[in-house]
Amino acid sequence: MSNYHNIIADLFSNASGVPLLDVFDLIEFPPGEDQGDRAIPVFRFSKDHKQSPNDLAKAWATEINTKKLPSEISRVEPAGGYVNFYFDTPRFAQSITKEIWERADTFGKLKLDDPPVVVVEYSSPNIAKPFSIGHLRSTNIGASIARIMEYRGYKTIRINHLGDWGTQFGKLIVAYKKWGNESILKKDPIQELFKLYVKFHDEESKDTSLSDQAREAFTKLEQGDAETKNLWNTFKQFTLDELSTLYKRLGASFDHLWGESFYVEHMPKLLKLLETEGFSKQSEGATIVDLKDEGLGVALLQKGDESSLYLTRDLAAAIYRHEKFNFDQMIYVVGAEQRLHFQQLFKILDMIGHTWVKNCEHVAFGSISFGDEKMSTRKGNVVFLSDVLQQAKDEALRIVNEKNEALENKEEAAEKIALGAVLFADISAKRIKNVKFSWKEILSFDGETGPYLQYSLVRTKSLMAKFGKKVEMISDFTIYKEKEEHNLVRALSLFPLYLERAEREREPFVVGQYLIDLTKTFNRFYNAHRILDGDPEMIKARMLLVHCTAEILAKGFGILGIPTLERM
Repeated sequence: MSNYHNIIADLFSNASGVPLLDVFDLIEFPPGEDQGDRAIPVFRFSKDHKQSPNDLAKAWATEINTKKLPSEISRVEPAGGYVNFYFDTPRFAQSITKEIWERADTFGKLKLDDPPVVVVEYSSPNIAKPFSIGHLRSTNIGASIARIMEYRGYKTIRINHLGDWGTQFGKLIVAYKKWGNESILKKDPIQELFKLYVKFHDEESKDTSLSDQAREAFTKLEQGDAETKNLWNTFKQFTLDELSTLYKRLGASFDHLWGESFYVEHMPKLLKLLETEGFSKQSEGATIVDLKDEGLGVALLQKGDESSLYLTRDLAAAIYRHEKFNFDQMIYVVGAEQRLHFQQLFKILDMIGHTWVKNCEHVAFGSISFGDEKMSTRKGNVVFLSDVLQQAKDEALRIVNEKNEALENKEEAAEKIALGAVLFADISAKRIKNVKFSWKEILSFDGETGPYLQYSLVRTKSLMAKFGKKVEMISDFTIYKEKEEHNLVRALSLFPLYLERAEREREPFVVGQYLIDLTKTFNRFYNAHRILDGDPEMIKARMLLVHCTAEILAKGFGILGIPTLERM
């Protein structure tokens, strides 16, 4: 598509006097299919030219039309402060279908001789606790962002920053020693540890000495006490085993599973530096960095008993990662409630001279829920992701039995439909918004859902199976005369542009919305024309569009981790 954008930019620059390089950033894709294939807004130039945006758009469109248009452009029209460009259907279709046909694997990728290194941290659950529905967002959004960056051409390093250190493990160790059962632990470790964690907090409200015991236990852990560390290692391994199964199911992967404990040995040097440089100080026995002048409050680095804290371990982790990977960008996919934590983290890194911190970014997201009750692990009313996936699968199986009782491998199909429904529902709104699940909505085969997308891709595969021949490239593109054909080519051409936007905004929702738009456009094309009936050359031409649609849908599914099916 770069050639088309070059042509548009050149036409607009010559007519308006806006520098050519500045025009590229102005090019937009209109929301309506009848508003052209690309558009340039002129609002920002209205004041300098002392004309309304409407009049300015008319003037510049008229100037463009005074000269013979390139063959790629059929017409140029003004509309409400925009200059709209309409592409010649045959040339447009030839350009897009050939690019997808010949270079489907690189459609939308950057050509980078020296790919920048991007570190993406996501998921990061606490060990010895069940993986809740709340962890889904970081895992799903993070995995999607990592795939977007990788597809675009970046060298992407995925890190799972496991919560495997801190006073909570002192609590768990105390709870296990008081109330634990070894045989139950071996049979159902995560559920048993969760029950112990909840019980500790119930008992702590009655017996405040438990808090002191937990702190003492964690201090022992930090000091390397053998018995305490053996228990901690046991709890950690149980969690890693369960996480491995769950991540495989979700299609999430990592290059490194480094818990907070991994960075403990790096913290003494860091704390010494902060003290020597005068950035930290003692306050009531604790080590702090006073950031009140920055509007960021007080950052606590070490408790009075010398136990380390989350912020200290994150500081050590950031420094270690830069030393190891020399990253160009580091993205933390963590909930919006941690905004202050990352502001403090980045500020302290800047204070101690790490200029690369400008390339660190907190990608925040909202909460996820069923109903209005806020989930809390401590109170025990957490919703486990495994239960959500099982319920989704049960519902999907019921729907499959209603719609296609003869379908083979219904269990496998239900699993894929359930995953597609849950994963797509999670990114069906902008990440910063809160998400509320509704089974009826997310499992619907109609509307903007994962199953709707999956069914549309199955439809393309069914058409190709009924066609019964290898889809081929055509030579005469003047055969495309219908608006639904042009609109489908237009929708296909937008894939690289939406990918670029998703990368820039760190927003998987953008890819999801694109897939919905492409699917709707394809279904309008499908419903308007009998694709496998009529003139053989027309059938070949339309099957080429079906093939290209299937290619792009499959690419988008892969980026979002949505499973594909052969039949539904």
